[in-house]
Order: sequence, then C-alpha cells, then structure tokens
Amino acid sequence: MKIGLVTACYKPVVNGVTQMVALYQKYLTDLGLDVTIFTLGEPGPEGDEPSVVRSPAIPLADTGYYFGFRYSRHAQQLLREMDILHCHHLVMSMELASRYSNAPIVYTNHTRYDLYASSVFSLAQTTSDAMMRQFWPQFTDYCDTVIAPSNGLRHIMQEFGVRRPIAVIPNGIELDNYWSPPAPFSKRHFGFDETDVLGVYVGRLSAEKRLPQLLQQFALALDVRPELRLLIVGDGPERTALEQYVWSHGLSDSVRFAGSVPSQDVPNFLAPADFFVTASVSEVHPLTVIEAMAVGLPIAAVFSPGIADTVVNQQTGYLVHSGSGLAGALVGLASSAAVRDQMGAAAKTASRHFDIRQTVAFTVALYEKLLVQTSERRYRPLANWQESLAEGLRPVTEPFSRFWRDQYLNLIQPPGDARQHKEREQGG
Repeated sequence: MKIGLVTACYKPVVNGVTQMVALYQKYLTDLGLDVTIFTLGEPGPEGDEPSVVRSPAIPLADTGYYFGFRYSRHAQQLLREMDILHCHHLVMSMELASRYSNAPIVYTNHTRYDLYASSVFSLAQTTSDAMMRQFWPQFTDYCDTVIAPSNGLRHIMQEFGVRRPIAVIPNGIELDNYWSPPAPFSKRHFGFDETDVLGVYVGRLSAEKRLPQLLQQFALALDVRPELRLLIVGDGPERTALEQYVWSHGLSDSVRFAGSVPSQDVPNFLAPADFFVTASVSEVHPLTVIEAMAVGLPIAAVFSPGIADTVVNQQTGYLVHSGSGLAGALVGLASSAAVRDQMGAAAKTASRHFDIRQTVAFTVALYEKLLVQTSERRYRPLANWQESLAEGLRPVTEPFSRFWRDQYLNLIQPPGDARQHKEREQGG
C-alpha cells in the first residue's frame, strides 16, 4: 500500500503536527507500507529524508508555513501513484492534493481552528466562529473521512457543520522513551534546589497557548507556596515578551526558559519535574500532556475538550474551569507530595492508551476500509470553493477595501482563477 502523508509544513519546524507526521512515517514504514511525505517550501540545513518530496511555495514570515499554488511535476506524478492520501492541514493540504489524485483522502484535524483564528488574527470569537462555519465544512468536503484525535473535537467539528464521517483515533507517542528517560536532568541543572517543587510547561511560546495567564497564576501560587518553581521548554514569537514579564515581576529566581529542544530530548527535560502545567484551551489532544503523563507527572490544566479527553480530574491531575483557577491547582500540587505521587502513578498507567503503535494500527484499519469501499467523494467546483471562502471572509474584510481582499484571494488561488473570480463578481 502506498501512503502519501500531506502536510503544509515539516521539519525543521517543531510542532505537534510535524511530530505526528514523522511518527506516522516511521511506524507505517515499519509495517511494510510505502510512505511518501508531500510538503511545501525549503528543507532545513540538514536536508530531508529520501521519503520527503517538497514543492516550491512562498514562506509566511518565520512561521515555518508556506503558501503553495500547486505541487511540482515530480510531486504530481507521485501523488497519482498513491493508494491513500493522509492530509494533516485544513488549508494547503487536501484541496491541493485532490487536484492530482483520485485516491481516498483521510484528514486528521490537529487544531482548534475556531480558537486559533481568533487568537492569531485578533478576531472577535463571533467573527472567528462565522468564518469557520464556512471554512471547516467546505475544506473537509475534499476528504472521505476525518480523524479527530478526541471525542471533544469530534463534537466541535460536528457543531461547526462538518459533513464527512469522523473517526476518533487518539494521538500517540513512543511510550518507551518517556517511561524511562535516557538521560534525565536534575533540578540543579536548571539552578533549582532538589527540594523545590518544579512545574514544567513544554510547547510553543505563542499567543494561543496563553502563557501570560500561566505566569500570572504561577506568581499567585508562589506567594502561597514559595518552594514552587517553573521550567518553560520551547520557543516562539512570545518568548521575548514572556522573559520581560518574568524579569519585571520579580520571578527570575523562580522561572527558567530552556528554549527549543529536539523532540527526542523532551523526556529528559520532563524527568526532574513534579508536575506539568498548561493554560492553553486550544489543544485537540495535546502530545505534550500525554508525554508528561507517560513520564509520571500529574497535570494542572484549564478544562477544554482536548484536555478533558486526556486528563481525569482529581485522578491524573487537576482541571480548572477557568484560567483564574489555575493558581489553586498549583498550590494543591505543591502542598502534598503524596497527592503528586498518586496522581503521577495514575497518569503513567493511563498513558498506555496512547501508544503510537496502537494509533497507527487503528489508522491502517481505516485506510483498508476506505480502499474496499467505492469512493463517493463529490468535490465542489473550485468556483464554489472561492465563493464560500469569500463569504467566510466577509466579516473580516468588510472594513477593508476591495483591493486588499482581492490581494488575499490572489494569494490562495491558483494563478488564473483570480480573474475568473472578479468576472463573476462583476457579472462578467
């Protein structure tokens, strides 16, 4: 079976999507499947594995993402040979791939796009929701089946009008690396005492992760439990502002920034911690939370569908219903080593459900099911796709000139379609 993993970004970008794509490639190949990764843009300095096929695209600043209008001829030829296409982004993934292949398409939704759009583009939530009620169903119509990593996300996608069948297959990790970290750090390595109670956050330092709120809640908890410490692992556009916040609020002795680390080293950074903490509510089934559980850490988090499908409140951690309650969870964990040990042991046991080999086995079963079915994909014409996109953008673009909207549409359409769109608008 030939599998095409289609993604809008790949290594050297470090995020949950690239990590999952790399794991899929490894474990599908171990099962004897022929796997090719289709992506956009340029490789990192170390180059790509032979299985990666890139097509030219326009970089979006330093995000690691690209706008691509079409795949290269080489990629187009290989796409036609695939038995299954497994896409991992809502945009710049399914629609592009579907132009060149009639293979069944599976789409894994890794992102709460309703919350992501609101945070990244500073939109009112009502505006973001209006956009996603157009985009989510329209783009997912390009696939045969959607994979949601959690039940909570499946319900959200259905509420936003997604029409395709949705299968729930949890994300997975390589458990062995986390159950026994190969070279664990000590607290002293980061300048803390071994008697300190250390919380750890691992992830991108970006607006949707709500790290300022995490630091505010940590400061409140620190006033009650002065032995608390916090290690922040990861990098991103908010790092400078977060470091400034720590310095200006007198938290420099209690908070450390470790920066970006290779995914294989994450277990060693988790190992010295006493608990994992996050204020993000945009997760769909967070790999970093699963990784922390596998190390044996209890979780302190804000309730959200993706988190609630992973963490059991008062068993494997504390879930609070708003960010303002996170300080109480931190104080609770800092106050009792026995509670931390009990919850950590339960978390480690629960992590067995998230073995990447199980995730891949479920996914292969889905591939095989699609291959024996008659494909009934009914793609809408590109013109309808454009009209739906313009309608979804209307709440955002009305305050701006027609010129700027046309510039955006020119970017995301294949060359030649912008003129057709303008002619339709003018009745030409």
